[in-house]
Amino acid sequence: MGAPISLVVVRHGESATNAANVFTGWSNPPLTAIGRDEAARVAHRIREARLAPSRIFSSPASRATETVAIIKEVLEATETPLTHLPALNERDYGTLTGRNKDEAVAEVGAAQIRLWRRSYAEAPPEGESLRGTAARVLAAYVHVLLPAAMAGGTTLVVSQGNTLRALCMALDGLDAAAIESFDLSTGATIHYAIGETTAIVRRALLA
Repeated sequence: MGAPISLVVVRHGESATNAANVFTGWSNPPLTAIGRDEAARVAHRIREARLAPSRIFSSPASRATETVAIIKEVLEATETPLTHLPALNERDYGTLTGRNKDEAVAEVGAAQIRLWRRSYAEAPPEGESLRGTAARVLAAYVHVLLPAAMAGGTTLVVSQGNTLRALCMALDGLDAAAIESFDLSTGATIHYAIGETTAIVRRALLA
């Protein structure tokens, strides 16, 4: 039996809208100085774990691509192949996009905002549910990410919070109730070891 294959999942560093407590969705803010530092720390964790990527997949969003650029620079891996996957874009927050979260709570109530943000099936007005996000993310995993990972080495995936909630829901075997409390902070880095049967055989949070 061969050695497990590595999939490393990273949430981008802090963005300007994260810092401003604003719903980001499909808007395209840059990283903050804190976010750039978080991205560099991700690279150091990857280096310490000896998980230099063989290939990288990223959301096209600036906050993800900036994170990737910093990781590649720190790891001196500028030649590592990078693929942008639109399926890895953040969940569409609809009419909440660009709104301050506290102001939205004041308008419609904390319970309603929590339902839109954390539940699996509920979508904000004109937006996308986590279930809808999961459908496109899991299709990308099955048809693109997993086949690439099974080629060997380390596959790095950099994306946004809700996109990765959807992916981790599948990889960790979480149900709709468990995913409500599951969260990834900016710069969070998870290493999944994949066995020959494509099953996850080990999971570790790199810190």
